[in-house]
Amino acid sequence: MNAAQTAVIPSAEPAVPSLVRQILLDIWSTTLTHDVTVHDNFFQAGGDSLTALVTIEQINQRLGWRLNLGDLMRFQTIAELSAEKAQPQAANTETALIRMSNQGSRTPIVFVHAGHGMVDGYGRLIRELGTDRACYGLQSPLLVEGAGSVPDDIQGLAGLYADALQDEFGEDEFHLFGSCAGGALCLELNRIAADRGLTIGRTIVVDGYIERNPTGVMSEDELIVDFYEGVLRMSGTTEQFPAMSPQDADLELALRNSAAAMFGAGLGFDERAEAFCRRLYTSFVSTARAWESYRPEPADVDLLLLLAQDNYTLENWSSVIKGELTAEVLDSTFYGQRLCIEEASYLVARTINYLGEN
Repeated sequence: MNAAQTAVIPSAEPAVPSLVRQILLDIWSTTLTHDVTVHDNFFQAGGDSLTALVTIEQINQRLGWRLNLGDLMRFQTIAELSAEKAQPQAANTETALIRMSNQGSRTPIVFVHAGHGMVDGYGRLIRELGTDRACYGLQSPLLVEGAGSVPDDIQGLAGLYADALQDEFGEDEFHLFGSCAGGALCLELNRIAADRGLTIGRTIVVDGYIERNPTGVMSEDELIVDFYEGVLRMSGTTEQFPAMSPQDADLELALRNSAAAMFGAGLGFDERAEAFCRRLYTSFVSTARAWESYRPEPADVDLLLLLAQDNYTLENWSSVIKGELTAEVLDSTFYGQRLCIEEASYLVARTINYLGEN
């Protein structure tokens, strides 16, 4: 199959909500403090002018929209709002750090992006962990339209993110949470924390990977396939789209199908959706190349490491963690960002226990 051939598009009513709708569901459920559906009326579901302002702020930060109270008054359900306003853009055009829940009295948690550069795979975790605490996300600056270059190594990326964290927290304490490649970024942030004036409490890494010795470098075709499969897993649409191998890798087709998987059939061929997925691919390649060249130095950090069944890097983690390492292999068939979605309840309970909170 080549780029000129028609992409396979799922039905108009997919079993899994599009990415835009899922983000809106996460935001509304968090600010309203109970589950909602795409057809629930915001104000009839308990929303008022105060929660509306908080909800609008979260939507604008996470989706890059320019929503105002009048928009929410006109489009009072997620179904109406997403149909009228669905524009796949970067989450925040000013900083890599975005706030993803209400403020609260508990120590904040910062969620570090995985390989694709997005933080929306943490939505279910944030809905539960964000009760009485602020949750933040560190996303790749490359998701922003017109963004310039970013550092091409993990150390450089960590330094860039440390600046954003310093601006937000100063010397105030926060916890870190990362998955996949985000685990390496968490480790590096801890290693440089003292020099950068950061106070990191505890760190949780889910299915993180680090390498102590050089490994093979992925080819461009392998990167395309890895990106494509990752998007399908994250959006829960693996069975709805054709498989792709390095032998028949096609970037344009991968981007087209990825746009349909993430934003739904209605936006599958939309130029904005494909442009976002192209930025997402750029972010993915940048992080993948940075991870391939990363050779971690020892770090004095207390770490909870929750690994997928096929994760082979426990020995690597053990060799660089100089604080207290608590490791566990999860009894789950999922891995990566999908693990954070499907096993959210267990991960929340494990995190709360590790943080010493009730």
